[in-house]
Amino acid sequence: MRIHLRSRLIDSVEYDEISSHMTVFMANGQVREFCGVPAFVIADLCDSSSPGGYYMRAIRNRYPTP
Repeated sequence: MRIHLRSRLIDSVEYDEISSHMTVFMANGQVREFCGVPAFVIADLCDSSSPGGYYMRAIRNRYPTP
């Protein structure tokens, strides 16, 4: 499922709950992938008043990349 976010940093994210794989589509066109991301992290990202800030503090450099 692809979720569009209101963020200057992130355009949208895709998440596969079965594999816990997250793909982040950045506003600048870059694509970043992460493994082992729990579902609550996606929910928190979507509910955050600053998705870019949440990404920087809770996702980037915390989960492995494939």
